[in-house]
Amino acid sequence: MHKIEISVIMPVYKGDVAPHFDDALASVVDQSYPAKEIVVIKDGPLTDELYQVLDKWCKKSELIKPVTLEKNVGLSSALNAGIDAANYEWLARMDADDICKPDRFEKQVRFIEANPEVSILGSWITEFDEDMNEEIAVRKLPETHDEILNYAKWRCPFNHMTVMYKRDAIVALGKYKNYGAVGDDYELWARFLVNGYKSGNLQEVLVDARTGKDFFGNRRRGMKYFKNEVREINDLYKLGLINPLHYAFHFSIKAVVRFSPPALVKLIYKGIRKTS
Repeated sequence: MHKIEISVIMPVYKGDVAPHFDDALASVVDQSYPAKEIVVIKDGPLTDELYQVLDKWCKKSELIKPVTLEKNVGLSSALNAGIDAANYEWLARMDADDICKPDRFEKQVRFIEANPEVSILGSWITEFDEDMNEEIAVRKLPETHDEILNYAKWRCPFNHMTVMYKRDAIVALGKYKNYGAVGDDYELWARFLVNGYKSGNLQEVLVDARTGKDFFGNRRRGMKYFKNEVREINDLYKLGLINPLHYAFHFSIKAVVRFSPPALVKLIYKGIRKTS
């Protein structure tokens, strides 16, 4: 019998799309291995449509546990509020616009039971357009802890919406830092890795993710985002995950992404995905 108990943590804010939120909630409720609770963090006031979706699911499922934040505090702080509210040993991250495969939790639990030394576990994702009609890419990541550690020096080693981690571990590590919504998890993954917590990535797609029209648009461009990412790169260096060569690589890539025309960024992104 499975003994692992899961809390899902899912932030939602007014910019999320109600039908996408509905799909995301349906996918975490209808799991072959159900979570014990689904902690939905309302990051400030929501739209009427989002409230209606949440109310519907609160009536349909006893798993839903809303957490209300009076004002919008941003993704990192909202996730930390979800961690504080969660009651179970393992936490499963989920975005308010992605879709879990129906056996996501079952497969992750099976791996964790077979590998009890693991404290953080992710998987591959398939990236789609905003309407989930066009497949953009499959983001594949390395499998074993040593492979993940080496990969993390160059690129983010986990797909955040697939990750499950031990609550005690993330609390001990200090939870999420705030990098202005551009690097809320990479530095956290680095803390897991450099502090000796064992990791893994299942070698299959367990979440379908919406890349969205804003990903290649103008919204996340300019000096403000670049400065936040440099803060994160500095912290990766201070942690000892990266050396000066890695630092220069990250700095250059972030500069190109934040200051180049969207069309060029899209070409670069597709090229990177082909090497994944």
